[in-house]
Amino acid sequence: DEGIIHHKYFNPMPIKVIALVLTTIECCIDKWLQGLKEDIKSTSATYGTVYHGHFGLLQRFNERTASYKLLDKICVNPHNTARCVEQCSFSK
Repeated sequence: DEGIIHHKYFNPMPIKVIALVLTTIECCIDKWLQGLKEDIKSTSATYGTVYHGHFGLLQRFNERTASYKLLDKICVNPHNTARCVEQCSFSK
């Protein structure tokens, strides 16, 4: 097993990917919102505005915290953590 092959595309983690992950989490929460699992489709028609909302908020966060480079640090952390887990998992 070669592990993660295309990691270079996710270092640092693109803001679009983080927005997509946040949108996916929101969709999962919505599926269980009433206490029972509902069949909610995660399509661009149903969650496109949610994705764009998350993406816009991340961009605004980046602009307002640019001097601290917080979003840059946030984008690097998932990649480094995933690489560490991958290396630890396959070294056994």
